[in-house]
Amino acid sequence: MYYFVTLLFVILSAKASFFDLTNMCWVAIDVLLLWVGFEKARFRKSDIELFGKFSLLYIAFCTIRSFFFTHLPVSFYANDILFLFKYIFTSFLFCAVLKDKAIHYLTKVIFQLAILSLPLYCLQLIDGDAVYALGKAINFPHAHFNGYVNFLVFTYVKLHHIRNSGFAWEPGAFGFFLNLGLLLHLVTNNFTFNKQAKCVILALITTLSTTTYIAFAFVMLLYFRGRGVKPITVMFFVVPIVCVLAVMVPFMFDKIMLIYNRDIGDMKNIQTLSDWYIQQGETMPLNRFASILYLIGLFGYNLIWGVSNLYNETVPLTKHLNLSNGIFVFMAQFGSIGLCFLMYRCYQFFKKHIRSIELSIYSLMVILICGFGECIFVTSIILCFLFLYHYSLPWFAASSEMVFDTGRLKKNNMVIAE
Repeated sequence: MYYFVTLLFVILSAKASFFDLTNMCWVAIDVLLLWVGFEKARFRKSDIELFGKFSLLYIAFCTIRSFFFTHLPVSFYANDILFLFKYIFTSFLFCAVLKDKAIHYLTKVIFQLAILSLPLYCLQLIDGDAVYALGKAINFPHAHFNGYVNFLVFTYVKLHHIRNSGFAWEPGAFGFFLNLGLLLHLVTNNFTFNKQAKCVILALITTLSTTTYIAFAFVMLLYFRGRGVKPITVMFFVVPIVCVLAVMVPFMFDKIMLIYNRDIGDMKNIQTLSDWYIQQGETMPLNRFASILYLIGLFGYNLIWGVSNLYNETVPLTKHLNLSNGIFVFMAQFGSIGLCFLMYRCYQFFKKHIRSIELSIYSLMVILICGFGECIFVTSIILCFLFLYHYSLPWFAASSEMVFDTGRLKKNNMVIAE
């Protein structure tokens, strides 16, 4: 049952299927989590206290912001409160039900879905139309339109016909889940890679995503430092490789510069371009850098405390834009205050597991880099970090029957001491 619940939760977090778009699915998953929690007697008084304290803090923040800073209509405030009970509550229930089992099942499900994506990706390369036809034949609601098709465990986007989107809404988002899965696997398994993890790395390569590759570089940095490799050794081997890849691989340095220059041009003509997209019945996509410039120009210092979960309805133009920088989108919703709070909870989780400030910072960098490229901070799986620090057990305390590698543990302690 825990596996099934986690599978539904990950698919919900992926935001690629009708699960995310249908309120009844959210309600059904909440009811299922509550039923499992009561059936298996997983809820404790401390769970209620944890969510109660967080809710009071969250509501107080939204109330102060709404009445003293943003002065928006009450509907915006109401939607911010609804966010707590629709999105954050689901993440809390998942953590409260699975408790110390949550990381194990999250990693297991992500790994298995990643491995499943590999044969489907090969089929996509051979005959993408067949994959699209398969998705249309399954005919899930809200699951196929404009060259996009999803059948829960796999997504095919004709625009990204040579890239693997896996179970997420696009390749970069899939790369985020893979990096997160590898990250959780490393910090909860004493920095070791198993065969499944190596298959996940292969799936990660098939995303052909710039931000995914950059984030993965930090995952590998975390791996080597966690294994006790000295920083100078890591730099000696890694820096030349990264420099060669940045120059030679077309979707690394060249792509970043191309996107930046294009974003600057789009910002100069944003109103004209937006009008054209509206006439075509579409939303105008803004890339990472343009999203930053637009939101800073629009909200300015309001990004300190955020505007609202419905920030895109405060200005008519924003409703017709598709913003892609997850960091600044989250800041528009909950401000740099909310972002810092979420990152602090993430830090608490990683510090609890690896007991090293340095390695915890590397872990945060993985999440922030992924967030720079995709709007991941309001996905249910990231919101879990608001509570995971409370429930998860470090690998060295998870079981009294676990056999430890004392040599490795000594090396890790040396890294921590540094």
